[in-house]
Parts: sequence; structure tokens; C-alpha cells
Amino acid sequence: MNPATALDVCGLIWDIFQTVGKTAGEPPPDTGPIAALPVGNTPGVDISIAQLEEKVDRLALISRAMFELMQKQSGITDRQLAAKIHEIDLRDGFEDGRMTARAKPCPKCNAMISPRFNRCLFCGHRDTAADPFNTVK
Repeated sequence: MNPATALDVCGLIWDIFQTVGKTAGEPPPDTGPIAALPVGNTPGVDISIAQLEEKVDRLALISRAMFELMQKQSGITDRQLAAKIHEIDLRDGFEDGRMTARAKPCPKCNAMISPRFNRCLFCGHRDTAADPFNTVK
């Protein structure tokens, strides 16, 4: 393994370590509301779920406001929005109301690259075409 590849692999391991957390039950750093989710069956679950529901409600409100502003400026109709939502929903091959990214082969080693990471776990190749909506930073 050449030194550049070794550094990429070490960087990948460090990123995974930071994502998973140093020890079981310790939230990863800089993960926002997800860090508040408790591990196991603890009394804080209800509070964490309420926080997540509040964030989802806020994002729905922001999304609606953005659409109404765009609608007013561009004339996009509710029907056009619904068609676009349907189109995006079907991109993963399933009409399920979700965007589910699929793994794809690494162009360098042909191993599968997870849609959540923008690099190959085997050779360290960085996927510059990774979808920013699915990539963990």
C-alpha cells in the first residue's frame, strides 16, 4: 500500500470513528439533534423524539414557505410540485415516499461504495459525483 492510500484509509477510519463515537453510548461530536438520541432504553427517549418531531415540523414549515415563495415568483403549480415529488420518489425504483440511495461500484476497485460515504472503504477512492443529499460529512 502506498503512503497516500494509507493516509486515505487512516482518514476514513478516523471519520468512521468520529461518526460512530469513541465508546458505546457516547454520541458522536457535531451531530446536532441525533446526538441527543439515547442508547438503549432510557427515560430520555420521549424528550429526544419530541425534539426530532419539532425539527421535522420546522423543516416542513420552511419547505412550505420556500415553495410558496418560488410559486409566487415562477408560477410553479401544486400539480407540478406533486409531479416532481413523484418523479424523485421513483428514482430509487420504489414508490414509497422516500429517497433511498443505492450503493454503486467503485470505478477504481469495483467494490461497492455506500451512498452515505463519498469514498470506497476498500481502496479509499473519493467519489466526486456523490449526491450531497446522501453524503455524510
